[in-house]
Amino acid sequence: MSADLEHRKCMESLGAYALGALPDGEAERVRQHLDGCRECRAELEWLRAAVDALPASVPPIEPPPELKARVMEIVESEAELLRAAGEPADRPPPPSPTPRRRWFSIGALAPAVALAAVCVVALVVMLVVSGGGSGIRVINAQIVDPALAGRVHASLRVQGTEAQLRVSGLPAPPADHVDQLWVQHSTGAPPRSAGTFVVQSGSVSLSRPFRRGDLVLVSVEPGRGSAAPTTAPLLVARA
Repeated sequence: MSADLEHRKCMESLGAYALGALPDGEAERVRQHLDGCRECRAELEWLRAAVDALPASVPPIEPPPELKARVMEIVESEAELLRAAGEPADRPPPPSPTPRRRWFSIGALAPAVALAAVCVVALVVMLVVSGGGSGIRVINAQIVDPALAGRVHASLRVQGTEAQLRVSGLPAPPADHVDQLWVQHSTGAPPRSAGTFVVQSGSVSLSRPFRRGDLVLVSVEPGRGSAAPTTAPLLVARA
């Protein structure tokens, strides 16, 4: 392989190299080229600075369990398209007969294009995780009462500081009692009431702000509710 072709292929691989996405053999080839190429090292430093800034550019979001499967479907789809295109799609284009300035060449544009692709993928992933930009998280609740295990299912749907409890199969409270929601902040303060309800299968919104690290509890309370929990919780959910 000529030196010019090696240099061009290395430039085209810098974006993936900066992300640690190259196979071991290709990564080693790029490392060997970088040892003797100041130009590629400079491009790599610029790319690494941009890649390092990506995680801090958006607030952290708890990904749903199905995210990996959805992302892998996209990856497999792209791989299938490349296989269908055949070997010519993986070859570099023939050199232009007309000399051009370096920043219009394929080799020079490749790292920038790779970085742009990374930014687009990052944006797509963020939108997938957040439910289209809505920032919604779903937290499975733990059923604490052994008598309800396997019979009751509950989850917490959180958006910002607002939360909604969804339950299925919850038994009705005794006469003159209600189910009561509680929020206990991560500071360790006592639980505070977030509303009462009588719902066996459905949803109810918390009347109190809910933040990361907080606990949501449900207990059975007499009358129209209590100022503090008087019974052990039926279920618990943590942000």
